[in-house]
Amino acid sequence: MTQTLNQEVSLASRLRISREKLSLRISLAGTILMAACGLIVGIQVNSQAIMLDGVFSLLSMGMTGLSLYTAHLVSRPEDEQFQFGYTHLEPLITVINGLVILMICGFAFYSGITALFTEGTQVELDVALSYAVFSTFLCFGIFFTERYISKEVQSELVRVDSQEWLVDGILSATILIGFIAVATLDGLGHSQWNNYIDPILVSALSLAAAMLPVSVLRRNLKEVLLITPNNKAKKRVDRTLLNIAEHHDFKDYSCHFVKVGRRYDLEVNILIDDPDEWPIERQDQIREVINSSIVRLIGDTWLSVSFTAKSKWL
Repeated sequence: MTQTLNQEVSLASRLRISREKLSLRISLAGTILMAACGLIVGIQVNSQAIMLDGVFSLLSMGMTGLSLYTAHLVSRPEDEQFQFGYTHLEPLITVINGLVILMICGFAFYSGITALFTEGTQVELDVALSYAVFSTFLCFGIFFTERYISKEVQSELVRVDSQEWLVDGILSATILIGFIAVATLDGLGHSQWNNYIDPILVSALSLAAAMLPVSVLRRNLKEVLLITPNNKAKKRVDRTLLNIAEHHDFKDYSCHFVKVGRRYDLEVNILIDDPDEWPIERQDQIREVINSSIVRLIGDTWLSVSFTAKSKWL
């Protein structure tokens, strides 16, 4: 029974990783296309906003490639160098990703403000509008695709990557709206304001794009710092361990629980009165109860259950 369950879990894990890698490959192809178009068109039409879109895509290309490599690593079993596996790399890469995005947003905001208080920039509208329409549809298309896959396979890497596409989609949509406004002003005879649309867009977009990395950093820093999560899994662990302790009459116990990437680490220390009443067979029965009652419900978990007759080891 246990062997069959483990085989089913292993198969589900392989399928999840396969879908995850497919999603990240689609994202990588999209970022290559977006980066090339954004940088070429931005230079051609003299638009810092479009160049920012291209730089953001170029950054996403590098981070998506890194995420794809990380997805490959976390699927590998533990080895001599990484004896606890590779899952801890997932939140670390996500934190690095968020920090780099914030740095780019800060630089873009400075550039936009600087241009706004000088002469501004004149943009060639025809090509800029075509690019904005194309990039908006592409970004939101990949965002919705990745969001669907991330919910299906419960992948933090794909979820964070989809958020980057959402940010890029918002950037492109805002650029599109801005250029439509430029064309409208031209038609109304107020072309003197057109030079300031592009730096205004750059400043506004950089502030908007910085919002999502902040929330991603806040969540993933907790995992990097090994802060115990306050979620449904933690409540289930506490409730289940309490019931097991009462049923088997533990003298006392302690529990240490953290989430690292897609894996939970659960350590349970149980205080017993008489070691003679707790032979190895009975200890293994408790381990099996904890495994079947908790691990099967919360998913991939590194479980450690220890027994001691001294309270200092709790």
